[in-house]
Amino acid sequence: MNIVHRDIEERVREWLYEPQIILIKGARRAGKTTLLHLLKNELEKGGEKTAYFAVDQLLYEPFWKASSIFYNFLQNEYDFSPNLPLFLFLDEIQYLDDPGIFLKTLYDLSAKGLKILVTGSSTLELSKTREFLPGRKIEFVLERFSFLEFWRFHTGKKEAPSFEPRDIKSLKDFYMAFSNRLEEAFIEYLTWGGYPEVIGVQGKDKKGVMLKNILNTYLEKDVAALFHLQNISNFNKLIRLLSSQAGQLLNKKELSSTLGMHFNTLVSYLDLLSGTFIFDFVTPFFSNIRKELSKMPKVYARDIGIIQCVRPDFYGDYRLADGHRVENFVYRHLLEYFDQHEIHFYRKRGGAEIDFVVLYDAVAILIEVKFRKGKQIRCPKAMKNFEELYGDMVRQRIIVTQDYLAFKEETLFIPAPLFPFLRLK
Repeated sequence: MNIVHRDIEERVREWLYEPQIILIKGARRAGKTTLLHLLKNELEKGGEKTAYFAVDQLLYEPFWKASSIFYNFLQNEYDFSPNLPLFLFLDEIQYLDDPGIFLKTLYDLSAKGLKILVTGSSTLELSKTREFLPGRKIEFVLERFSFLEFWRFHTGKKEAPSFEPRDIKSLKDFYMAFSNRLEEAFIEYLTWGGYPEVIGVQGKDKKGVMLKNILNTYLEKDVAALFHLQNISNFNKLIRLLSSQAGQLLNKKELSSTLGMHFNTLVSYLDLLSGTFIFDFVTPFFSNIRKELSKMPKVYARDIGIIQCVRPDFYGDYRLADGHRVENFVYRHLLEYFDQHEIHFYRKRGGAEIDFVVLYDAVAILIEVKFRKGKQIRCPKAMKNFEELYGDMVRQRIIVTQDYLAFKEETLFIPAPLFPFLRLK
């Protein structure tokens, strides 16, 4: 099996010797534990002292009752000092009764020789306190494998190329050389997603079993055990319905009625799914923030494998790929580049829509998915309408296609498998 280093690794390394707690968030089984052990081994090879604790497997230990007790335990077990610090790895910290208070107190003792790195699978549990570790932490989110990480796994390459959107010659050369392999990798990723364990097994039957195992573990450990939800069946139905609506508007009242679920219960379940990195709910773009928060969001799976797990209806013809699933693929890649809150969509009263409006540094990137064959694809009117209203903001227009690659009318038309190779900033 190819060893693929995660893109997040170098960014985390830059903070290893800074005083802040390093918090790595992400879905269960996205690779957080593997990343911790990789960093731990590197530090040990460099002569550093380390200690690793899997919190969810050691909850019976009495030292979790208070930070001071845990600190005294560490002092007795490990020889560390400000000049010879202990790198402390705490995996799945959300299982503690109040992780914020525990880590805050532990951080206040860190001047005596502790460097703390923690992981967590739930932003909800990590935010039990009013404000989680203000000024004391640096946060990272570890996603499942991105398509570029998957491409490196698929090809055995250490690096993936990247291209400026206007460098059409280089894009065409790369696409002509690797189009078959790109489409093959795209279809596999579009089907099974980016969970490391799923990527690492061969055969669709084994991949399907692995995905179901991951979802069941999530339901048992995060939903039932951690959040004490009684009606797992209704929660599971919600996951199925959201998977069938990926890339579409989410009508909460309609969903509440369909499931026979109280509206407030539905909202709390949606918050749970977002807080545990299963689904995201993208808000529409408005210049008025109150309007943005009042309109229906669009739903996207944080990993496309979740869709396949509950809707195993797609195995493979590139030309028959579902447009909404391709749209979810584009969203998943945008998360690698931008904060979730910078990604929006644009919809006019008459229904004209731009799939993604990405805002950053006072500029906007407009992205539309038209996954069909041929050269007759045009820039949608909604993009032109947007530019009439907010023209000074627009930096790029991108249309994601099936096989059409061109740059015309100040718009990039690019096949879906090539999209992740663009330099968007």
